Amino acid sequence: MSLERVRIRGLDHRGRIYGVSNGRKIYFHYGIPGETVLAEVTAKPKGRRGREYWGVVKEVLDPSPYRVEPRCRHFGTCGGCRFQDLDYQRQLVIKREMVEEIFDEFNVALPTIHKPIPSPEIWFYRNRMDFPVGIVDGRGVVGLKMLGRWDVVVDLDECFLMSPEAVEIIHRVEEHMEKYGLEPYDIIRQRGFLRYVVVREGKYTGDRLVNFVTYRGGGFIGLDRLITELSDLVTGIVWSVNDTLTDVSVGRDLRPVYGRDFLRERVGGIEFYIHPNAFFQTNSYQANTLVDLARRHASGGSTLLDVYSGVGLFSYTLMDRYDRVVSVEVDEYSVYSAEVVREELGAENVAIIKDRAEDRLTKMSGRFDTVVVDPPRPGLSREVKETLLRMEVGEILYFSCNPLSMARDLEVLSRGYRVSDGLYLIDMFPHTPHIELFARLEPR
Repeated sequence: MSLERVRIRGLDHRGRIYGVSNGRKIYFHYGIPGETVLAEVTAKPKGRRGREYWGVVKEVLDPSPYRVEPRCRHFGTCGGCRFQDLDYQRQLVIKREMVEEIFDEFNVALPTIHKPIPSPEIWFYRNRMDFPVGIVDGRGVVGLKMLGRWDVVVDLDECFLMSPEAVEIIHRVEEHMEKYGLEPYDIIRQRGFLRYVVVREGKYTGDRLVNFVTYRGGGFIGLDRLITELSDLVTGIVWSVNDTLTDVSVGRDLRPVYGRDFLRERVGGIEFYIHPNAFFQTNSYQANTLVDLARRHASGGSTLLDVYSGVGLFSYTLMDRYDRVVSVEVDEYSVYSAEVVREELGAENVAIIKDRAEDRLTKMSGRFDTVVVDPPRPGLSREVKETLLRMEVGEILYFSCNPLSMARDLEVLSRGYRVSDGLYLIDMFPHTPHIELFARLEPR
């Protein structure tokens, strides 16, 4: 461990803040690119023989003119935000620089990288928060994980990511736990009861769904009373069980206990049904931006293929442009949600296929006027990329939540496609290093 003078440079390909000192890359959990700081630097093992260096800012020697006062008192401890101390417009500049640096490493011809599209709301913008339950000073708390720690939960007095109602919900749950002796889950000893409080909101519908994820399927002390305590804040409550050792906020044994056991959200003029375990874009305001980009660039025609289609965000908001829409999705909860919407809309031209993209695409033949892909963070698999290069496709609308995996994919796809209108950046998560990307690809 040593004290070193470090110039913070920016974000690396994984969105980590880094600086350079004595020829070494030094990573920070918190820090503002452009500042020179006095940091306590520690070497940490990485792999069998390697190591990487992490710094903790002890003093800011050359403050950034873009430094601002964080809004939340938990900033610097809680892992929910990384850049509350940085002016929002500057956050967008740094994210664009990160994307530029990543794409420079790959052989991808881009007409331009557009300026990031800012989030219409930079506070209370999330429609889902997974609040872990932990133990602080011997009592159960509901909050967020400390940045860089999987085993420590920060007890939140306030949070500006989702809504004041979400904070009130977790406070009431904490009070209930203390009053009724409801046992928090101990992730170290792997025992206890309540593991997560998942809150989901429809920003455009007013729905609010709470999912209590527990370790056991029985012994929910005072559940009826807790339902009463939360009924003025929610439209539905479900109870799900995750009895595995895996620290995830999803339980397969799902039990409706109050109100509606699903969420409604309206995006792109379509009202979506969202199962408690189904994925949906976490920023509803920017989900509209994604739909706008898709509609602006989709050429229309005979057939649309929507891969990794989820609950059908692009399938249903683009279905009026195509005679036939084929949606491919493997997650059973998302498929169920999409099927509910298809029935409600009477969308007879939409076919939903539950299958892995790798398995289904290789069986498809014929021409697709448009293919939409919105893969998970690892990006497109080798099989999907090779299949897209063999298929007869009029255009690909590629959405991504990971600049690195998208750059890798586009380098491979550039053997048969080129980016037609530049790379679009959409800021889904203000005050974090994350950025969404979009590009339209056309055949060479």
